[in-house]
Amino acid sequence: MPTIDQHTRRRVLAVVGSCVGGALAGCVGASDPTASDADQPTGDEWPTVGYDPANTRYSSSGTVRSTPGEAWRVQIGSPIDQPVVADGQVYIPDSTALRAYDAVTGNPQWTHANDTEDTQLHTAPTVRDGVVYAGITGGAKSVIALDATSGERLWTFGGTDDVAGTPALNEAGDTLYVGTNAERVIALDATSGEPRWQQEVFGPITTSLAVQSPLVVATTRPGEVYAFNESGSSLWRRRLQEGSESPPVISDRTVFVGSTGNNVYSLDPVTGRRRWNTYVNTLYQDGFAVQNSSVYAVTGRSVSVLGGSEGEIQTSIGLGELIRCAPILLDDTLYVGGRQLFALKPSGGVGIGSLKFGATRWSIDPGRHVGPGIAATTERLFAPTQLDDGSHKLLALEADA
Repeated sequence: MPTIDQHTRRRVLAVVGSCVGGALAGCVGASDPTASDADQPTGDEWPTVGYDPANTRYSSSGTVRSTPGEAWRVQIGSPIDQPVVADGQVYIPDSTALRAYDAVTGNPQWTHANDTEDTQLHTAPTVRDGVVYAGITGGAKSVIALDATSGERLWTFGGTDDVAGTPALNEAGDTLYVGTNAERVIALDATSGEPRWQQEVFGPITTSLAVQSPLVVATTRPGEVYAFNESGSSLWRRRLQEGSESPPVISDRTVFVGSTGNNVYSLDPVTGRRRWNTYVNTLYQDGFAVQNSSVYAVTGRSVSVLGGSEGEIQTSIGLGELIRCAPILLDDTLYVGGRQLFALKPSGGVGIGSLKFGATRWSIDPGRHVGPGIAATTERLFAPTQLDDGSHKLLALEADA
């Protein structure tokens, strides 16, 4: 385990601390209205699993508020992760390939097949500036970059490390960050795939990283949370009370982390100090949505909304069925899939305290199960769905279909 150089740590903390004292909103917390939107996707895109590199799963642009109809559907294998959308194409990894479709028509554009000899699987990609970046689980490669138009390989970062979660790009788009099961955080040149730096951590990383200048945040299966700056210097390390397999989130000058012990933690981004932790029932580990300091987490048969200075549960939206799908938040509508696809009011509806009614804007029943996650634009929702016959489809839904 590398020892953190204390001089380097003090110097880096001084830089971050100056952001806190002066303009932290421009350094950590792009959800703050004074923050730079340079690295924020447009309303026509959902270019990475968490919507943005900070994993907020929140977009202020657009919402499908009326009950949607089906624009198109295509058959896919068993989905490995949710789709992402960029530059008019939707991408989804399944059990056989990473697939690209025209987002308007559903016409197939290209596939990048898995290496079945090495039991290779693709992670959900990050797409930016015409390049598709995907991690590899299994096989002799760890990260690939593909041309978004043709699917042709641009570069490969070779290695035996399994990459966990979606690769994350920094604001400038020149550095790609990944975590691996071999207990490493690796930074790559986004143009060439050449390594820039790597840091060892304690325990395998099983999720995407969260990136928002100047922070790169990683969580490990044993429950360690690490923060580095973009050049690889260690900022802080925090041990949770239990393990973590949930992607960290950076929002509103805060790092949010979920744990396998069903706790949601709020950590100070400068020191890693715990501000609060809240126990919820059966926290879904594949991610939660965060708008400013409000956390929307799937908890068993409900979506729990946490907020306030102590992270208390503001409301719980009961859905009557076990939910195994990460939520997303668009403007004033929360979407989550189970047996049905639900569009919910983030407030939980009307009522007093946590007892509220009328949370559902609409729901549809497209098959046996919607998930493991959804992508959205201002006009459409893209939902991987298992049908009653056991087959899997990618559905494009729009309000005016």
